[in-house]
Amino acid sequence: MPTYEYGCSACGHRFEEWQKMSDAPLQVCPQCSKSTLERLINATAFVLKGGGWYKDGYGSQKSTRTENDRADSLQKAIDNDKKSTSSDSTTSDATKLSA
Repeated sequence: MPTYEYGCSACGHRFEEWQKMSDAPLQVCPQCSKSTLERLINATAFVLKGGGWYKDGYGSQKSTRTENDRADSLQKAIDNDKKSTSSDSTTSDATKLSA
């Protein structure tokens, strides 16, 4: 079960509560009994472990891709983006004409 952090905007009381993901958020502060409780966003303790996961989000420095492979992939992505953008504008032009 996840732990959620709550804070009361009336009295400033902060606490954590274990709840199911399907449970409705708490609304009443247990300290001042006012309906000013809000679920807070806090840092998680989520850590990826095992092979293939890196803390900095990047793979190992030992890459088999060459600089030409990277340039080709980038150019292909740019070309695909241009094609989709031009087909979107063509479709909207045809829609305007038919209206």
